[in-house]
Amino acid sequence: MATRRETRLIEFRLEDTSAVVGVMGDLEAAHDGWVNLRPQVRPEDEPPPRSGLSTLLAGPVQDVPVCTWVAGKHTRQGLQRDSVGVQHAAGTRVLARLASAGWGLPEGWTVVQDHPRRGLVVAPVPGADLAAVVSWLLEAAIVLSAVRLTGEWQAEVHLPL
Repeated sequence: MATRRETRLIEFRLEDTSAVVGVMGDLEAAHDGWVNLRPQVRPEDEPPPRSGLSTLLAGPVQDVPVCTWVAGKHTRQGLQRDSVGVQHAAGTRVLARLASAGWGLPEGWTVVQDHPRRGLVVAPVPGADLAAVVSWLLEAAIVLSAVRLTGEWQAEVHLPL
């Protein structure tokens, strides 16, 4: 039976990510845990719910992006790199869209996955500044969002076992 992880919620604004960055540093040091970052949307800007056949055929689509940062883990091959991802509804060629908005991948980051339904996953360079990683994730989410975001976010922290 799988053990449930303890979670912690952190409310923050785009202008001050220090609490989230601090927790990420702790998870990175433990080589365990992850953080989901969810933007807040005003009720009048919420996308309409998807239903019926479109949900069945298209699969899950995130009109409101969800970002994830995962701490690198120790494996038999050595230390796995941290990874970051954005689930989005922006479709294909997401990297090109980010680059045209002035938010391309930082030097040394590598693409793990760029899929229209499963999202974008990249691996930052080892030892990347966590504040810069969070900034890149949040800005990428803003560029890829199908709705207007408020600038307020919630971090769902999944703590080490």
